[in-house]
Amino acid sequence: MQVDPQVAAVGKQFVEHYYGIFDSNRAGLGQIYQQQSTLTWEGKFLVGVEKIVSHLVELPFKQTNRKINSIDCQQTYQPGIMITVTGTLIIDGEAKNQLKFVQVFNLASNNGSFLLINDFFRLVLD
Repeated sequence: MQVDPQVAAVGKQFVEHYYGIFDSNRAGLGQIYQQQSTLTWEGKFLVGVEKIVSHLVELPFKQTNRKINSIDCQQTYQPGIMITVTGTLIIDGEAKNQLKFVQVFNLASNNGSFLLINDFFRLVLD
């Protein structure tokens, strides 16, 4: 069985949109998260737009870029889309500050669009 090409395309577009905002203006992520959204960032659990965006804005680095290694998407039961991203995060433009990461997004279908409901982020440390 193959991944639905439309699901994969929506997942890839979401990832590009999310990281484009994250890398240029983290405060702008308030337009993506919902009041019912949850984020688990390195084990810290946050609920709601204000808490999530506040946490992301206060992270101890200014600039981020990333190299995406993989984007895997599956349609969920609701229907929705589960997206798993792996890659390398480059912090403040420093080659020595490259960290591998995995991030999982759960998007729920909502009247022809998708809402970000769950977000999990972990660094992959040796």
